[in-house]
Amino acid sequence: MIQIQLSNVTLVLGAKRIFENLGWEIQLGQRIGLIGANGAGKSSLFKLIQGEYSPELGGSITRARSVTTGYLPQHPELDSSLSAFEATLEGNPRVAEVHAELELVEASLSDPDVYGDQRKLQRALEQQHTLIEEYHTLGGDSYPERVRGILLGLGLVKSELTKPLSVLSGGQKKLVGLARLLLVCPDVLLLDEPDNHLDLPGKIFLEKLIREYEGTVVIISHDRYLLDAVVTHIAELEDGRLSVFAGDYSSFIADKETRMARQEEMFRA
Repeated sequence: MIQIQLSNVTLVLGAKRIFENLGWEIQLGQRIGLIGANGAGKSSLFKLIQGEYSPELGGSITRARSVTTGYLPQHPELDSSLSAFEATLEGNPRVAEVHAELELVEASLSDPDVYGDQRKLQRALEQQHTLIEEYHTLGGDSYPERVRGILLGLGLVKSELTKPLSVLSGGQKKLVGLARLLLVCPDVLLLDEPDNHLDLPGKIFLEKLIREYEGTVVIISHDRYLLDAVVTHIAELEDGRLSVFAGDYSSFIADKETRMARQEEMFRA
């Protein structure tokens, strides 16, 4: 199943043409390593998919119905007055929304206009049941513990959870941004160098997370070991063109070297 399709996409920023007539299909369940030289346009491609940039006329970006994306930029924008725990807790606003809606419904059950009307009462009870199920799915009363577990798993220590983001490093803020995304669980994760500043336990946690993620993951990384451990495909952005290879990073490099050697032989011939 194709979740996101880019067709004849051209992106121009200022006076620079980033890529031209680019095509790409991101399919359900893929783990894609997006690679390319610095300045090739990898982050710009993510922003294009996310909707921060728009393609030139003639190009299109199509999503399958109801497909959601979550984007982790290299420098997440977060409220620096919040603690790491508080900022992550707000990562999935739906939790607070469901809790508030549930309180309103439960309060309505004591209203004579509701409990005295069989139809209204039935609707309120059905809504209450639906909200309770969603609340439990999102984590319910254990949601704060889930937040804490993700942050600690990514490499933050307990004392850092209560510190304001203003005193944390850029790498630590990025961990908070990643944790917020994991709580939302979008269909497609777009991760721009999430492994930067991670220690070994954090990288192990990230590898496990990507391998076991129920949705699709596209990751920009310069760590060949991480790419070999998690990806099913490599997408290389080079000279404004995108080429896709089925396999891990090492297999991609070996295949590319073989192709370049053949091209050189043909050129010499």
